[in-house]
Amino acid sequence: MFATLKEKWIQYITAVFAVCVVLFAAFVTYPKFLRLKELKARNDDLSLQVEEKKREIAVLKDYQQRFRSDPDFVEKIARQNGRVFPGELVFMFSKD
Repeated sequence: MFATLKEKWIQYITAVFAVCVVLFAAFVTYPKFLRLKELKARNDDLSLQVEEKKREIAVLKDYQQRFRSDPDFVEKIARQNGRVFPGELVFMFSKD
C-alpha cells in the first residue's frame, strides 16, 4: 500500500509539474503571439502604403516620359500654371 501511495504521489507531482510547465509556456508565449499579430497587421499596412507609392511613382514616371516626348502635354501643363509664350497676349479672368 505504501508503494501505491508513493506512486500516486509521484504521479500527482508529475501532473502538477506538467500543468505548471504548460501554464508557464502559455504565459511566456502569449504576449509574443499578440506582438506577432500586431506586427503582421503593421506589415500589411506598410505593404499597402508601398503599393500606393509604387502607383504614384508609375504616374510620375509617365509624366516624366510625356514631358520628354509630348510637346502638347508640356504646353497644357505650362498653361495650367499660368505660363505663356513670349509675346503672347493673355486675358485671365477670376471668379469673384
